[in-house]
Amino acid sequence: MKRTLLTNATIVDGTGAAACAGSLLIEDDRIAAAGAIDTAIEAERVDCSGLHIAPGFIDVHSHADMEVLARKPNKLLQGVTTEVIGNCGFSLYPTLPNMPKMTGEIFDGEPVEGMASAGNYFDALEKAQPVLNVAALTGHSALRVYAMRMRGDLPSEGDFAVMEGALHASLEAGSLGLSTGLNCGAASFSNTDEIVRLCGPVREHGAHYTTHMRDYKFKVIEAVEESIEVGRRAGVPVQISHMQVVGQKNWHRLDAALERIEAAHRSGLDINMDAYPYLAGSCSLLQFLPKWCQDGGAAGLLRELSDPQKFDRIAKETDDGMANTWDDIIICGVRHDSARGLIGKSIQRIAEDRGLTPPITAMTLIQEQDGNVFIISFNNNEDNLRKVLTHPLNSVITDGFVIEDGLSHPRTFGTYPKFLGEYVRDKRWLPMEAAIVKTSAQAARRFRFQDRGVIAPGKFADLAVFDYAKIGTLADYSDPARDPEGIRHVIVNGKFGVRDGKLTGEAAGLGLRHHV
Repeated sequence: MKRTLLTNATIVDGTGAAACAGSLLIEDDRIAAAGAIDTAIEAERVDCSGLHIAPGFIDVHSHADMEVLARKPNKLLQGVTTEVIGNCGFSLYPTLPNMPKMTGEIFDGEPVEGMASAGNYFDALEKAQPVLNVAALTGHSALRVYAMRMRGDLPSEGDFAVMEGALHASLEAGSLGLSTGLNCGAASFSNTDEIVRLCGPVREHGAHYTTHMRDYKFKVIEAVEESIEVGRRAGVPVQISHMQVVGQKNWHRLDAALERIEAAHRSGLDINMDAYPYLAGSCSLLQFLPKWCQDGGAAGLLRELSDPQKFDRIAKETDDGMANTWDDIIICGVRHDSARGLIGKSIQRIAEDRGLTPPITAMTLIQEQDGNVFIISFNNNEDNLRKVLTHPLNSVITDGFVIEDGLSHPRTFGTYPKFLGEYVRDKRWLPMEAAIVKTSAQAARRFRFQDRGVIAPGKFADLAVFDYAKIGTLADYSDPARDPEGIRHVIVNGKFGVRDGKLTGEAAGLGLRHHV
């Protein structure tokens, strides 16, 4: 048996209880004791004087589906010990070999051989030996493309049979549930009845429904109401993804949206939400376009844009639907190397350089980049961010993914250090003990990660050890790929993934398969 003793620390156990001085004993992959411990026991000692020990952070909304297979360390370095992939309707399964690309695709690539279910994904994960624990959702858009390619109509009974069969297979293999991205192709072609029906297998397996809602702008309240309706009609837990209201024209709508969520919770619906601690988000530029023009996926969109009349119509409807300004939209990723000079520039600035209007410029960029334009979008204000981050139903997430040849969003590298350093320590939006609940225990309870998320004897030794006086991030929108500050040790299943601020090369993560 391997024993490790972390001594002279301040322990924040994830329950919301007051932090207390003490030590923590790890035996193999579990916590054996925490608090006042006889330091004479035989164990490897690690002095944690001046440091806090907290449960490892749990990121329940990540897009690191490919990154965990490649063992990228950016989440581990910020204290994350478990993350949930397959969000916003995008998962690497179910797929067939060489399937067509979706519009709004967020992955740099897919396995060309195809993955039939979550079981194939977990097999690949175990072979890769991840550096942290990984749980997985099944994407609605992936199901739709698997059954229907990128058709824009509603499913036939045959289509439903294919989707429901694939969803059952994924849930049986350990998927946490169904995720949707209802303002992205292909899920944007669905209606509420389709989602409710697909949540039938979710209910049968005791799983979860997570939703990137149909709208976060002018119809955000209606989108919240649809999420609540799905939960009630289908009888499933609802997780509203990256809760916010987009654009200054809509910021006043947040209170009403939160009131709907709170009322549903009081009435007995199992509903929660999550959010990242940044004012900007990141997505495909195609999310701004009207739904009708994306029938047929990226190829269909490009055909529509090749028609001058439809080009002008798409540009106008996109501009009419803007809730923020074109100067708030920054290019962070492009398809072709020849356009890399655009990265870091707003669409407004590019339009001025080209002598065009911003909506025409946006459509032209989509054509030039074959539909692959990723953007950082400044959506939020600090008052609204505070209301959501401190809300009792909210967990903290990254929503992050790495853009290899562009500018990743800084949340991919600095979410939890930023949250704890800027918003908890410096701005005092909430007590540190309450903040740790939002980064760990609340997420573990939500998705039923057994024996994780709190510090107590018998729980898995997933731990983040940090200097609370120094924790923070230098990652920003112009230079995002920077390691955080103040994270001293990160322990996954009893093994040091990070020690003294440096990666150890240890790969102790597990695939966390959900089963009723």
